[in-house]
Amino acid sequence: MKKLFITLATTAMVTSAFAQGTINWLVSSSSGGAIAYSLDGATQTSVPTGNPAQVPGYGSLNVDFFFAPAGTALTPGPTGPAFTTAWTEGTTILHQISVQPGRESTTVTTPGNFAGGANVQMEVVGWTGTATSWAAELAAPGGTLLGWTGETFNASALGALSWTQATGAPNASPPGTPAALTTGASGYAGLVLEPVPEPATIALGGLGAAALLMFRRRK
Repeated sequence: MKKLFITLATTAMVTSAFAQGTINWLVSSSSGGAIAYSLDGATQTSVPTGNPAQVPGYGSLNVDFFFAPAGTALTPGPTGPAFTTAWTEGTTILHQISVQPGRESTTVTTPGNFAGGANVQMEVVGWTGTATSWAAELAAPGGTLLGWTGETFNASALGALSWTQATGAPNASPPGTPAALTTGASGYAGLVLEPVPEPATIALGGLGAAALLMFRRRK
């Protein structure tokens, strides 16, 4: 019994030492960014309240987080941020909009295996429909809405394409509270979900542009 007790105690100490950091996901304040959608690239409508929140004609709202070691670069891809293997997607997807349209209530999220109190690089993405992850959504994005903070195609939501985010240390002594989400142009700048074309349409558009360029060169 003594050996068992010592083993359990040692395990508890190791778990405590490497406890995951926590972030207070709060976008209901005036400094936070709203979650909206735009079907014409101009007019924005706040996602209505609900659990799960529903975007008319496009299904349930899904919001997830990506984390990487602080300072990890993130660049835009053809349909969203190009996450390398250094980035880890969160395991809990947020669906609820409460308090008021476009605003998520206070929720605590945990950035993967990063120790409490550590800084992490963070990015927020969103989509509609039934896909259970960002990768699954990008594999078949047609007929849905996509968005991410810092998106370059929507100036009203333009901000940092990922940012350095502090985390709280809940198992510290004394325990630390979850770190507040960094908002504004240097952090979370909101999400505006917009329609994306079918992959085949994107490919055809690329071929058409290439053909036009070749035609001009021949002239």
